[in-house]
Amino acid sequence: MSADSTTRGREEELRERLHRLEGTFRSVSRGTRRVPAALEELDGVVERDGVLVVERSASSLMTERASRAFIERAIRARREAERREDMDEEVRRLILSPGGALFLDTETTGLGSAMVFMLGSMRITDSGMVVRQVFARDYSEERALIDAWTRMLGEAEMLVSFNGKSFDLPVLRDRVGFHGLETSHEPPHLDLLHTSRRRWKNVLPDCRLQTLEWSVCGRRRTGDIPGDEIPAAYHRFVRTGDPGDMLAVFHHNALDLITLADIAAALAGPPE
Repeated sequence: MSADSTTRGREEELRERLHRLEGTFRSVSRGTRRVPAALEELDGVVERDGVLVVERSASSLMTERASRAFIERAIRARREAERREDMDEEVRRLILSPGGALFLDTETTGLGSAMVFMLGSMRITDSGMVVRQVFARDYSEERALIDAWTRMLGEAEMLVSFNGKSFDLPVLRDRVGFHGLETSHEPPHLDLLHTSRRRWKNVLPDCRLQTLEWSVCGRRRTGDIPGDEIPAAYHRFVRTGDPGDMLAVFHHNALDLITLADIAAALAGPPE
């Protein structure tokens, strides 16, 4: 058997296993789904097109002090972008024309061909930053989530992520194909991990997102759910219906998105 045949066989086996899982955990029909009680406390939560959608202002997720500090950094970043000639061109484009950018951060059930159960995005509007999170309440709702992604991608002029070129986008492409959907041409993609490494690799111990959040943005999280615990938390939610850590996952994802904008503003500043 050729290597290609073996690979195709494994892919087919994976698809069959996932479809069996969908049948096992599909306990309520789409037409009768409701917002889990513990998730009702999230501002801006609605059921839309077969998934849960949470939309809220980023400022509602930050302290007043942190919000003021971010606004000040954003103002300085724009001034720097208008006058400096040595700035990374992708960062400059984002700072000067933020309205067309789609900030992206996904939550999945693991590595490899894992499903996407939360699609976190953020847009910058005239009234501020708006965080929008699309959530699959069980495995069967992933197709609706990925369908929402294809529409969002078609409206974006620029993607902004952290390690998205290596993780988020490849996973999303895989899931688009798995569900037999299609996407439009992907817009330019600013991966802030690469830009941050060029800027701070000789300054900081590492360029992990939370290292940058503390060392560059001056914020440290407390009570945050560790990223490696998120897949198990979601499987527990699907299996038992107990939201448990899901509120923490929503908050974790939203903070990641806010930090992306904060890092971009810091990258617009002069080297230290």
